[in-house]
Order: sequence, then structure tokens, then C-alpha cells
Amino acid sequence: MKTILVHIEPDEGQGARLQAAFDLARAFGGHLACMQVTPYAAYALGEPAMGAFPVTALVEAINAQRRTERVAVEARLQAEGVSWNWLSRDGDVVERLSEAARLADVVVMSSGPFASNAGAQVATTGDVAIRAPSLVCAVPAASRGIAVTGTALIAWDGSQEAAIATRLALPLLRQAESVELLTVAEKPSDFPARDAAIWLSRHGVSATIIERGDSGEGVEAVIRAVISERRAAFLVQGAYGHSRLRETLFGGVTRGLLANAPVPLFLAH
Repeated sequence: MKTILVHIEPDEGQGARLQAAFDLARAFGGHLACMQVTPYAAYALGEPAMGAFPVTALVEAINAQRRTERVAVEARLQAEGVSWNWLSRDGDVVERLSEAARLADVVVMSSGPFASNAGAQVATTGDVAIRAPSLVCAVPAASRGIAVTGTALIAWDGSQEAAIATRLALPLLRQAESVELLTVAEKPSDFPARDAAIWLSRHGVSATIIERGDSGEGVEAVIRAVISERRAAFLVQGAYGHSRLRETLFGGVTRGLLANAPVPLFLAH
């Protein structure tokens, strides 16, 4: 993971995102691309009835805010001694991050719990996970980094999304002290966990298979229980295996974990 794209925004999760990015950069000798996106809505001029508005003053205020945030983050980057560059963009956050992810190995964003604007933040991270051609690392705001060499847990259901996430996470899985493949007896699959373990072994990764029944609590509850039981450092899973509309309306494993993640999540769709 040589190119690590980090979402820069002065919110409650920024400290955790940066620490996770530093941990990944040090583990892989990687480079941080720090992207600051200003939504077009920030330039909104209000109602026509307001009359003339000092557009120049508004733009200057936005640019000043950008500079202030950049100075603060760059001070931390310099103190950490990592390789980095800065990207400033205007527009939709999801679009800009997804575009930049074309030449990134992982996008570092936030997972919950979120103290404010929770629905929008879950949706933003989930949308990037669906659209980006790279892994998305969703970091809890209270996280103190990523133990890259800790236990890796893969949520395996035989889906294309799970397979893509596992493939993209190979560099991480090679660093982990142990890798465990969790499969929950929900429905039969033509691609069982045993086949995934064999594939991983061909790439030098030895994985232990954990099989659990649903027991009526749901797949998300089982995943949370196994994360705690095995003291997993991070979770690798496919993002939104069902239709996004269905998961948005009725909930789902991805949405539930993003809203209140117990560990950093590595997602791909």
C-alpha cells in the first residue's frame, strides 16, 4: 500500500484518520495524498432577496479557512516525518475522493459512531466504498491507529464484494500475525471459505476458518462477537452485498458496522 489517500476535513474523526494513515504509511513505506474538498454548497450566496452579496469576501473567507486547516494538518505531517502531498479540490466529496482513488491503494475515511450528522457521514463513506476502485479504510473516531501486524478478520460470504475486498487487502493480510476467515451459515455459496483459504495460501497467507451459525441474532451481531472474541485488529469485508437502496431503507451489515464500528474496517465493492 504505497499510496494512501486521506480525507481531510476538520471533524471529530480527523485525528483518527491521520493516525491510521501514518500507521499504514510506516508499515508499507507509503506516501500520503491528503485531499481537502470544499463542497460547492460552501459558495452558496443565499436568497436573491438578500440583494448584492460580497462574493469576493466569501471566497476569501473560504480560502482562509482552507489555509488555516492546511497549516494545522501540515504541522502534524511534518512532525510525523512521512512522505505526503496536498490536494485541494472543489465539488462533491464522494466524487473527488472516488476519482483520486484511481491511483490510490486505500482511501482513509471515518466510520462511526458519529456525534453529529451521522446519516450523512455514514452515507459518504459508504458511497466512496462503492465507487472507489481501491480499498476504503473506515476508521472509528475513537481509534488510536491500526495494529497492522495484529489479527485480521475477513467476513467471508462467497460474494464478489468479499472476494474483491480480500484481494485488495492482500498486502495487509501478509503483514498480519494471524488471519481468520469468518463464515456465517446464512445461505450456501459456490465459493466457500475453504476455497478462499486455499487461494490465500497460494499468496503466502495462512488463514484459519471460523464457522458460526446465525442463531437468530443476525450476521452483524455474529461479526461483532467474533471481533471481540478473537481480539481482531481490523475487519476486511465486502461493502453492500445487497442493493444499496435495500440496505439504506432496511439496514444491513455494512451500514450497521459503519454506523458504529468496533475496529477499523477495510471495505470494497
